[in-house]
Amino acid sequence: MKPKRVEPNLCSLTCHKCGYDMHDRKENDPCPECATPFDIRPDAYMKRWKLTYPIVLEILAVLTMPFISIFSAVFLIPAYLAHSSLKGISSEHRIPFWAAQRIRLCYTLLVVWMVAFFAMLLISSYWPMAFNWW
Repeated sequence: MKPKRVEPNLCSLTCHKCGYDMHDRKENDPCPECATPFDIRPDAYMKRWKLTYPIVLEILAVLTMPFISIFSAVFLIPAYLAHSSLKGISSEHRIPFWAAQRIRLCYTLLVVWMVAFFAMLLISSYWPMAFNWW
């Protein structure tokens, strides 16, 4: 049996908000790009597929919305559950910049799905035959 590969939790020396290279800065020095204080806590260990999985499901949910609205919820529910499981990161670690970008993308896709859903409800209330094309 192979031993598990352990990834070190190292600080990536980048601004956690904008990704600016902060290797020559001290703790709490402001970032020259966004004025966020430099956080030297180690990065939380996150697997990239755990953040890619909800994004793919949310994209599928948005794409299937005009065709079968109920089916798009089948994609959205596991995406939301996978995304909400990432909120258990301790305060002793910081979220890496790439992970923060993907989390923002997840929230944006969720808002896009909600806007599309309510727009479809509004359109179908004024024009009942709009989505009965199949």
